[in-house]
Amino acid sequence: MDNQPQTNQWDFMLHLKHYYGALKQVGAPVDVIAEAKDFSGYPVLIAPAYELLDERLVERWRQYVQQGGHLILSARTGQKDRTGKLWEAPWAGPILDLIGAKISFYDLLPDAVTGTIESSGQTYQWNNWADVLEPLPGTDVWATYTNQFYAGRAAVVSRPLGKGTVTYVGPDTDDGALEKAVLRKVYQQAGIALADLPDGVIVDWRDGFWVGLNYSSQLYTVPVLAQAKVLIGSLVLKPAEVVVWKE
Repeated sequence: MDNQPQTNQWDFMLHLKHYYGALKQVGAPVDVIAEAKDFSGYPVLIAPAYELLDERLVERWRQYVQQGGHLILSARTGQKDRTGKLWEAPWAGPILDLIGAKISFYDLLPDAVTGTIESSGQTYQWNNWADVLEPLPGTDVWATYTNQFYAGRAAVVSRPLGKGTVTYVGPDTDDGALEKAVLRKVYQQAGIALADLPDGVIVDWRDGFWVGLNYSSQLYTVPVLAQAKVLIGSLVLKPAEVVVWKE
């Protein structure tokens, strides 16, 4: 995962955590699966920085989306084949038709320099990595680079395909705020209900039980249904505490 980072600022595990953490903050259940697993049972599928792939996997992604799934890909996806070799094709060639865009080039900035991105009236910063995108007809631009050499270029694109959608997130940010905003938009447009949890608070459902954990330094009151039965802890969740309940 980190054999060829191309910059000491690239951290794959941190990149992955941006997406995992964002999902937890909106209350989305998460399974980490092998690519061989059947995708059809998942309304949303995220493949962050999936650098090594083959055309068979891309076709499986395509079929998943056409049947109603919502696929999210991120920076560096599809750069190389399974053996780590660049494609004899345009950059990330096998995924370009799928995402509905060309990847014009990528860049990264020095430690002390940040770029800016605008999306839905909000400004975000990037530094570590940025795939600069050129959308094809029928593809929507969700975010745009707004300064330096990249100003006006697409940063995040999304397109409908069959019954589903494909979204490509070009930048990797330090704080994960852009990634969270994109995930929220995908879920909302797909009609999937979301929570709005503060940073550091996780609420999850496992085997018939709800579990809340507070990794933050603030109190958080967990919203539950009136008939909820607390089994462990308190709904006023203190820092470093857990609550378990059934509804």
